[in-house]
Amino acid sequence: MENAQQNLDPNYVPEEFRTPYDIVELPSQGILYKNNKKSVKVEYLTAMDESVLSSPNISNGSKVIDILLRRKVKDLGFDVEDLNVGDRTTLMIYLRITAFGEDYTQLVYNPDKSKFVEATIDLSKLGQKKLLIKPDENGEFEFTLPKSNKRVTFTLLSGKDEEIIDVRDEEESKRDPDGISNKIMITLEQQIKSIEGERSKIHISNTLKKLPILDTRALRKHIDEISPGIELKTTARTQGGESLDTFLRFGSNFFYPEI
Repeated sequence: MENAQQNLDPNYVPEEFRTPYDIVELPSQGILYKNNKKSVKVEYLTAMDESVLSSPNISNGSKVIDILLRRKVKDLGFDVEDLNVGDRTTLMIYLRITAFGEDYTQLVYNPDKSKFVEATIDLSKLGQKKLLIKPDENGEFEFTLPKSNKRVTFTLLSGKDEEIIDVRDEEESKRDPDGISNKIMITLEQQIKSIEGERSKIHISNTLKKLPILDTRALRKHIDEISPGIELKTTARTQGGESLDTFLRFGSNFFYPEI
């Protein structure tokens, strides 16, 4: 029977050579994508992917994530860079679990001992935060700033947006005499698409610079509240069995821990 299938289908792969996979639900629920993709087929990380994880040229930043997602996500229907940040994080954690298991160790502050200690997070128990609000026909969400009462529209960040923000922030920090990062403002400029109906990038940038902090903080809080993704606030357990509240941090060993 297997030989018959192989003869009929040139792309046929015997079962023992197929890479295991799961169907992973996206927290955006497909709302942000033209093809309304709600879930994707994702293969496990295997020994063949270790060259990506260990390469010194690509082991840091979003590049390694893009390469892994292009290798492992099989039915997305668009470029992985256009995935919402929360969906990318969900897939990243899934791939980490398939490669090294659910446990991830990081330093966590222990208030009783007034110091940081090693503690373990169970990645499989992190909750998903679903997108519950639909954008308009332009893929934009609306918010009224509480202090200036200005109406803004914005989009949620994609992987491509994050890369643009990081590159611009690095360039501007190098030019600043004090090396100060302006990432908060750069991120808002990337996300905001209109202010009071005006869509000029120059107008948006100039208006943002004059807004009260109350307005920008309220907007950032609103964006964070509606953004889909993984609940990074969690608990970790120490070797002594203590349970400590913490946030998951993606350290340099997230995809290449010592084993």
